[in-house]
Amino acid sequence: MRRPLGLFRSAPGRFGPLLDGCGFPRSRAGFENWTPRLAKLHHKSISTSAAQAEPETLLSSIETFLSTCRNPALLEYGEEVIPLASGDYALDIRSGRLWIEVWGETRGLSRRIVAIDRQATGILDCTIQKFGGTAGKLSFLDLDRPQTAHRSLSGLRQNFAEQFRRMLFRHFPGWEIRFLGCGMDLQRSFSPVFPRAHLTRGMHQIACMACPSIQDEPAMLTFALIWYEHLRSRAQEPMQSSLCLFLPDSAGNLTAHRLRWLDQGSLQTRLFRFNAHGSAGEVDARDLGNLQSAVVPNRGGSSIAWRGEGSSERDLEVCVRENISKIDACLLSRPIHAQVLAFAAADRDLIDLLAASASGRLAVLELKITEDIHLPLQALDYWMRVTWHAGRRELQHLFPSVALEEKPPKLILIAPAIDFHPSNTAILRYFSPQIEVERVGINSDWRQQLKVVLRLNGADAPISHRSPE
Repeated sequence: MRRPLGLFRSAPGRFGPLLDGCGFPRSRAGFENWTPRLAKLHHKSISTSAAQAEPETLLSSIETFLSTCRNPALLEYGEEVIPLASGDYALDIRSGRLWIEVWGETRGLSRRIVAIDRQATGILDCTIQKFGGTAGKLSFLDLDRPQTAHRSLSGLRQNFAEQFRRMLFRHFPGWEIRFLGCGMDLQRSFSPVFPRAHLTRGMHQIACMACPSIQDEPAMLTFALIWYEHLRSRAQEPMQSSLCLFLPDSAGNLTAHRLRWLDQGSLQTRLFRFNAHGSAGEVDARDLGNLQSAVVPNRGGSSIAWRGEGSSERDLEVCVRENISKIDACLLSRPIHAQVLAFAAADRDLIDLLAASASGRLAVLELKITEDIHLPLQALDYWMRVTWHAGRRELQHLFPSVALEEKPPKLILIAPAIDFHPSNTAILRYFSPQIEVERVGINSDWRQQLKVVLRLNGADAPISHRSPE
């Protein structure tokens, strides 16, 4: 005789149907996508105390937490945040275990909740058991609480990191993913924005990094080179190393242009672009468009308008102009032009000056008053555009008294000596030998009297930073 249909109590106060003989709630979408579950009664990664937590106590605590949430949501490690609207989820106890079922617009979820690990304002962290008995982490959030913003952002980053993992599996079969993560490490200057990975196979290793959006592209290559240098320098035995970069379909042009001016002899790079579905394909950096810049009308050497009188940037620019012979004795004191090129660049707060020597060699001066990890590559953005226009004889009118040389411009980075970021040296190590770079460190009280206290060529390290031989 057929058994009657049973009901279970849900957290929002409604009842859902139990299927005859199995105890699973019916999804509103039916049974088409259901997969039979083989439950494990114990998993070694779940602690004894967690396994013994009373399901009634867990259910009461979670219901109480959700009742206080103005905008409840659920976050599972490596997945997107799912809003918990009334009627779209259910909590119930089945066979002495607490389960949560969620039916979101894009995905569903069914997890056994084993224990509550931590509760704070707007956050309830839980240990869960997934299909197959593997342990995991899940958090209930109140998205209207400012305290949950970091957790939501962290969840999105973890989700992108898992998407990145799938790309690597598809494109590098046979390689071992020794590491993949996106945790912040201030000591090593690792960014949480860009997931990074370390792949190995035999005597080969690959440093990989992915960019989540086109808005983040200007910062990506800096952190990618830091990650590459970290892996290369830590290798316990000689290995052939390369760098692979993954960017969205709409990005890649800026990175491609930068890669052309890196040292191809010491850095092997590959570039991939991926779409919204996570499908990626390798592209040739040489095929990604031309430089987008234009020579602006001559302002007579004046600075750009947004720098107000009395600002630190304006003060430093004036000071460098007045003491240009201390910066480089070969440079002419006049004319010195500011911002001669117009081009799109995100978060660019450098001062760009263009000068020339008596022999006609151009010099790009990049000024910075505070420590900036991106200084070398932001300076490269301006330098390679000046080089492009100079090669087409489009800058001669700025220096009518001298005939400009065809030699690439010199790049001079100017900042208080104590404000060069430690990672700048590692980044400069991968610049093309065609780029002559000099770092000029000035005294901290340069407003009183400018003095050059540090002068380094290329990637040279200060004496105090060099390893003993």
